[in-house]
Amino acid sequence: MAEIDDRSVSIGRIFSRTFGVMGDNPLVVFGISFVLSGLPVGIFNSFFREDLAAVTQGGFNSAILLRSGLGFLVALVLQWLVASCVTRATVAYSQGERASVADCFAVAIPRLLPVFAVSILAGIGMAIGFVLLIVPGIMLACMWAVIVPVTLAERTGVIESFGRSRALTSGARWKILGVFLLVGIISWAIDFVAGVISGAAIGAGYQDPLVATHPLAVVLSVLTTTITTTLMAANTTALFVELRNWKDGPQDERLSDIFA
Repeated sequence: MAEIDDRSVSIGRIFSRTFGVMGDNPLVVFGISFVLSGLPVGIFNSFFREDLAAVTQGGFNSAILLRSGLGFLVALVLQWLVASCVTRATVAYSQGERASVADCFAVAIPRLLPVFAVSILAGIGMAIGFVLLIVPGIMLACMWAVIVPVTLAERTGVIESFGRSRALTSGARWKILGVFLLVGIISWAIDFVAGVISGAAIGAGYQDPLVATHPLAVVLSVLTTTITTTLMAANTTALFVELRNWKDGPQDERLSDIFA
């Protein structure tokens, strides 16, 4: 491994890269997120409004559980696909290039199973950490913060991806936690504003169960899901690029070769 650059990890550069790809290549990153993340949420909320209403009012049965489980599984797969596509676009942006939709899917689809595996394993590990004690869960989340872009961009195996993410994040985990908090605040603010708008439009409070099933809320949920999904995926990859440059030095040509 190359000697670590004297400069420190910059939260400013991470967010500059995050918003940079969203502004430079919006049709690709937002378009993919809209089709694979936002639109499915809108469809689910529209066609399963009765299920959502029943759950919010305390009603729950095996049929709702089955439909919810299938919906959750489909959403997870699509989420991983979106994350992989946006990873490709963000890496391209960091190289001064602009990835097409075809470029993104050409990289994302062949690596979907490894991304699925590391995401499930990391999710289980973090969940156990949060259940036992909150702090271990936070530590694991910071340690494995870039496991998806590592798996995708460096084409590492499942086990190797965990070690590589741990190595990249070592020495910068407090800043990674700060990045997580900022992204969480931004995402919460977007959802909060959408909820307030929906509530005001139908004369209900922000936390009223009816808000989630109203047509306006469905439309806004499509938009907010599209935005926040893109934000989180681009930010994770921007963090990966920053950590990789910090630990190994600028690696644009090597990343370009991997994605070629």
